[in-house]
Amino acid sequence: MFGEESVNLSCLIPLVKEVPAYRQLIDDLTEKAGQHRVAVLGAAQPYLVAALHQELPVPMLVMVSSPEDARRFYEQLLIWCSDQSRIILFPEPDALPYERLAPDSFVEQQRLQALASLAEAGRESAPDTQLPLVISSAAAVARKTIPCSEFVAASHTVRQGMRADPLALLTRWSSMVYQRVNLVEVPGTMSQRVGILNVYPPNS
Repeated sequence: MFGEESVNLSCLIPLVKEVPAYRQLIDDLTEKAGQHRVAVLGAAQPYLVAALHQELPVPMLVMVSSPEDARRFYEQLLIWCSDQSRIILFPEPDALPYERLAPDSFVEQQRLQALASLAEAGRESAPDTQLPLVISSAAAVARKTIPCSEFVAASHTVRQGMRADPLALLTRWSSMVYQRVNLVEVPGTMSQRVGILNVYPPNS
């Protein structure tokens, strides 16, 4: 018997594209601005969302009522999408504002990954293959985050093969509140050993 992680039904996505009602929905979404109401059975919703995400060249947000529903919808979408790296869960923080509780580092990492994907999708040069599909609960979306302009300004991408000045990188990371340590083991830290830089970004 196959495990759940091996199940992938993305090969069935082209079937819905032959349905006239689906083609009409695509035409309405691409040609007419405003709200569009669609009645879909609960079991078919992940299938429809996966098809829309594959066909429409826009980042998408699916908002459901509770964190449990968001997790469930996210797991169902993974079955229908061939590129699972673009399916992102935006979880609700486990601590309320002003509570003196340390936030869950994994939850913070997931939220940062979602914000980074949306910020990258907002760039004019972003290819369609990187447009995210974000799943979230209403409470998670309602929680205030850093403004997009500030998030983009504080973001920094290092790619394989690029040339960079190590001292300039350390200076920039320091301005982004990275802590300099002897051994990099936790997110938000960096170190330098002769000509080698180690950095642990908080969203990775």
